Amino acid sequence: MTRPLRHSTLIRALLVALLTATLTAVRAEDTMVEFVVVRTDTLIGLSSSVLVSPTAWREVAKINRLPNPNRILPGQHLRIPTRLLRADAVSATLVSVSGEVRAGDAPATLGAAIGEGQSLQTGPNGSAVLALADGSRVRVPPSSLAQVAASRNYGARVPAVAAASADDAAAANAPSHWFAGTLRVLRGSVEVLAAKALRARPLEVTTPTAVVGVRGTQYRVGVDEGANGRTHAEVVEGVVRVDAIAAPVGADVAGGFGAAVEAGGKMSNVARLLVAPDLSALPERFERPVVRFALPGPTTPLRVQVAADAGFERIVSDQRIAAGAELRIAGLDDAQWQLRARRIDDQGIEGFDATRAFVLKARPEPPAYRTPRAAAKQAVGSVEFAWAPNADAPRAQLQLASDAAFTRLVQDRDTLDADSLRAELPTPGSYYWRLASIKADGDHGPFGDVQRFELRPTPEPAAVEKSADGNALVFRWSGRAEDRQRVEFAADREFKQIVASAEVSGSEWTLPRPASGGRYYFRYRTVESDGFVSPYSETLQVDVPRDWSAFGLLLPLLLLF
Repeated sequence: MTRPLRHSTLIRALLVALLTATLTAVRAEDTMVEFVVVRTDTLIGLSSSVLVSPTAWREVAKINRLPNPNRILPGQHLRIPTRLLRADAVSATLVSVSGEVRAGDAPATLGAAIGEGQSLQTGPNGSAVLALADGSRVRVPPSSLAQVAASRNYGARVPAVAAASADDAAAANAPSHWFAGTLRVLRGSVEVLAAKALRARPLEVTTPTAVVGVRGTQYRVGVDEGANGRTHAEVVEGVVRVDAIAAPVGADVAGGFGAAVEAGGKMSNVARLLVAPDLSALPERFERPVVRFALPGPTTPLRVQVAADAGFERIVSDQRIAAGAELRIAGLDDAQWQLRARRIDDQGIEGFDATRAFVLKARPEPPAYRTPRAAAKQAVGSVEFAWAPNADAPRAQLQLASDAAFTRLVQDRDTLDADSLRAELPTPGSYYWRLASIKADGDHGPFGDVQRFELRPTPEPAAVEKSADGNALVFRWSGRAEDRQRVEFAADREFKQIVASAEVSGSEWTLPRPASGGRYYFRYRTVESDGFVSPYSETLQVDVPRDWSAFGLLLPLLLLF
């Protein structure tokens, strides 16, 4: 009779031990917080205000091995599992909104509350900053979609109790609750500046492929577009934990390093962040509505962002560009802007930031040039400059110089109310001109692109003499050997009755003796090697006597006009 009893007793003891071990294992995995007791606290009272149920105090008493559960003292620390703490949903707050941002289905407004389950979507030129209930800030750059998956305070004391003693004061000054939050990134990226606060569990950022958890640091999490749905995380300071959702792999990532997780769960090696690109060659001032530049040297793609503030909380442009490609940013107002860039490695991990400020002054935009066009060629003399004025800026400034740096100004007119100007330029050579618009209030816009044109000399007057054998007229002029000349010999001053014409090389033309004497006229024009055709030379009047032998006596009487 006693053996079965002993046997059943043994079984009961084993079951109790097994149950105790199971409960101990479960409790070992619990996240614990340290709760500081204030003056009026009792365990039973905490069950109604802080704990999840009226009976939860019993487990708290056992965990803390309290000899008398009815007696707890101000300043005393109680270890409480977060599963026993009451959780209250708290909203995040939009503390910055720039450009197109939507909270759920409605346009986002500054100061709006973003609750659990609510999404935040930024347009191509929009950005937002979300302040979580624990003081953390989440920057949401352009073209991103994020969601507040969870935002809760655990164990909040209601109402607050005034301090009545030193121990009570220390307890009252301690944080009265623990925070747990989860952000879900579905598209684009977020940048988290996690506050160093009491947490019921690590602040998490989840994506379709990874979970990134942290207690206090600065880090970035992004989701690449495309079929791979790759998640990349970069830690600026502190340590984060990166775990793949589809596979039991993960790693602790320290400051200065990053990791990536593919859709199938494959995780990259933890990699050192690439050094920041060199922005020293970036101009400090841009004067065109579309900001354009290429960074020399980088052999990796770049992510480039432009913001209205040095903290990059109001980002208006966020682009990824190929290595060595030109960046183009449109739609910026005239103002000072902040630019930052970082390199991207083969795993999609983004490196350290380089930042630089620049000024955009592109308005009022310069007038539209009409004449002379760029690379135009014409003869010296009167040159007309014409343009289409800016409708918002009635006045214009015109500068004309003989050098591209505009150190040798020929004209500088800044009170032009018309749309044209004529100038006499008697000296051949290269000239450069540019225009700027001026508003009625005096706001002076930038100069437009420099236009270059060429002034060529007019042909020198020709001379004529009888050939050595007396049977021809020989016309000569000064000119370059590489140019060609179009010559005309006519019986009338208007050159409607052409007797002879030709295109010759060099600077001489021999014409056989005309069949009959009388008054004739000669002119020529130069065709240069680049295609420029000069005006005609001055007309040379040639009187050819009927008695050809007397022609030599008439040469001094030939007139130039």
